[in-house]
Amino acid sequence: MPKSRVGPFALETPLSADSASRVYRALHIEQRKLAALRVFSVPMGMTPESRREFAQQLEELKSLRHPNIVRCFGGGFDSRYAYLAYELVDGEALSQLMARRGRLTWETSLDYSRQIAEGLEYCHRLGWVHGRLYPDKILVGIDGRVKINDWRKGVISTVLSTNAAPADMQFLAPELLKGEAPNEKSDLYALGMLMFQMLSGRLPYEQNGEALREAILNDPIRKVSEYALDCPIWLAAIVGQLLEKDPRRRPHGVGAVLLAFREAERRQAEGAGVLQHVAAGFSPIRLDADRGEVEKLLGVKKKKKARDEGDQAPIWERAWFLAVVLACLLGLVVWWLMPPTEDALRRRAERLLPPESDEWIDWNTARDKYLKQIIARFPSGQHTEWARQQWAWVDARDLERKLERDFRRNRTNRWSDAEQQYWQALELEQFGDLQSAAEAYQAIEKLYENVESAASVVYLVREGLQRIAQSDGGENATWEFLQSKLDEAEAAYDQARVLEARQIWESIVRLYANNPPLAPLVDTARQRLEELDRR
Repeated sequence: MPKSRVGPFALETPLSADSASRVYRALHIEQRKLAALRVFSVPMGMTPESRREFAQQLEELKSLRHPNIVRCFGGGFDSRYAYLAYELVDGEALSQLMARRGRLTWETSLDYSRQIAEGLEYCHRLGWVHGRLYPDKILVGIDGRVKINDWRKGVISTVLSTNAAPADMQFLAPELLKGEAPNEKSDLYALGMLMFQMLSGRLPYEQNGEALREAILNDPIRKVSEYALDCPIWLAAIVGQLLEKDPRRRPHGVGAVLLAFREAERRQAEGAGVLQHVAAGFSPIRLDADRGEVEKLLGVKKKKKARDEGDQAPIWERAWFLAVVLACLLGLVVWWLMPPTEDALRRRAERLLPPESDEWIDWNTARDKYLKQIIARFPSGQHTEWARQQWAWVDARDLERKLERDFRRNRTNRWSDAEQQYWQALELEQFGDLQSAAEAYQAIEKLYENVESAASVVYLVREGLQRIAQSDGGENATWEFLQSKLDEAEAAYDQARVLEARQIWESIVRLYANNPPLAPLVDTARQRLEELDRR
């Protein structure tokens, strides 16, 4: 699309596209606010009445406000185009995340599923049904917040309608393939399919085309635990009921699913195991779910029909045998009720930390669920010091992401003095002036090493000092280094790489303006910038 402006928005970079619309990163020219702008052609036959209906439904869409819903700020018409402005989420679509990672841990899958369910419950309560709950409609922010995108209905839905891609067909409930209208139960089916994919890293059907349609309508779905061996039985049971082909056998509503999630999370936080869930009679959504599996796990066989009075009952039906089995089961339950040991907590944490995982949300899960528990329950344990070190590392990564995010969004005014000083030292290191960076890092470490609120800053500072110590350029004098950068800028300018030269001169002025011994070099850079601006 050649247009660089639509309505009050200046279009920047394209974010996504389908056959009906394109989504751009855009800037509201007057308010100077970023948004994700969906731009689409206005149908030639769109009447004034349908435009008014569009505007009315747009107001309804703007009223949807929930932490797990991508907010719509508004929209309108511009020449042959219409547009919808959405909240710009700093993150990626679930489809991109899955393509990169393959599958998610069951803890992360449960967290994402709960957030999706909370967004669905809010919208269902207001009479909204999504109907196209595909992985690319789920956005995962860098802060771990999950948001459902692209809510629509009526005229807006008609204008933006597209056929489901082959990969997305598996997220459509069987009744939708029969021509029925989307409803709350079909959204629940899609949620179950999202959970299946997150837990297993795959979709249940391998067919294509008409064969895929027939499979969705008729073929049973294998249990997700067959593909994800670490998936708890209670979580697999929730997925199984959500994916029932008969909508009447799915949960009554999203509220029931959320209750199951919360109960499961509570039991998991208490250290409950699979057998505890079974022995306590825990069923995620309905009391009779997977009763056969539970009986099989407990070793309880179904009673046979009454025999002739003269027949003797088999041993497994005698009272004394059942009493022994019950006593053994009670002993196992007591054993499972015991909280996990220090070694078990460390093993669980290690599965979520490098090198096993390179995802920050797994690191945070390890810290919050396991590292903190090790330190609280085993203050003098053999893994306590290791847990403290890992906790500090995760906190430092959190701060690193926060600073990068704030810098991109021009929110550095929120930073503490320690954070501002660290960022200045980091810029020196990235610029290549390792000697000045090392001096700045050392000053920060000395100033804040005993300040508890700056512990993560000090951790990052020490990482910076370690990087510099391992490099080959730590002995360069700052004067010689800056002179070499000025020479580099002049060479770039002579070769018509003006932007590269400007960036070097601007960096010198910004980083060294308050360093009197280097004033002559700073003045040279400033003079070259002034000459460049006059041309």
